[in-house]
Amino acid sequence: MTKLIPIFINGSKWIQLSQLSKDQERKLKSWLPVNCLKKVLYNGIELKDCIDFETYEYWFQSNQVTYQRQGALDI
Repeated sequence: MTKLIPIFINGSKWIQLSQLSKDQERKLKSWLPVNCLKKVLYNGIELKDCIDFETYEYWFQSNQVTYQRQGALDI
């Protein structure tokens, strides 16, 4: 699984969900609390599907560990 590089906006790191693969986007959305997506203004454009990078990074690392454990069970 490829990890996204955050977008720096007003001193904060963000991830835009639409930059993920459809499978990753679906899995992350199902894991997130309902009101977690944020609207972020970037150069006059409103990005509607953003989460802070720390949340994404936690999900990504947790998902990687789960994936690795499943792979180990297949051996």
